Amino acid sequence: MCSRRHGGGRVRSTMPAEDRYIVLSAKRNRRTTAQQVANQFLAASGKQISRKTVARRLRGGGLYARRPVVCVPLTRQHRTARLQWCRKHHNWTEQDWACVLFSDESRFSLSSDCRRQPI
Repeated sequence: MCSRRHGGGRVRSTMPAEDRYIVLSAKRNRRTTAQQVANQFLAASGKQISRKTVARRLRGGGLYARRPVVCVPLTRQHRTARLQWCRKHHNWTEQDWACVLFSDESRFSLSSDCRRQPI
């Protein structure tokens, strides 16, 4: 009779406490890159880990890489135009708003003439 051994595979380069340290150091400064976190970890523990290892540990801790949203700053003219639009439409009923489609400059395709998923 053979017993199966659990835990086969490559040994992890970091321990659970070190994983928590990596996640905590990334949470302290949200703009830190994975490479910078790896360098901080090297300075703190003396262990060399890769950028990809840091990214995997951060994903395991619930942190994911995202690009910041770039918004065009509103000028005084934009703010004035928005205020006028709001004042013009403030007394609309739900039935009036039901006829409006806010596209947010997105492309919509109701046919499959391109490779986009139809909506």
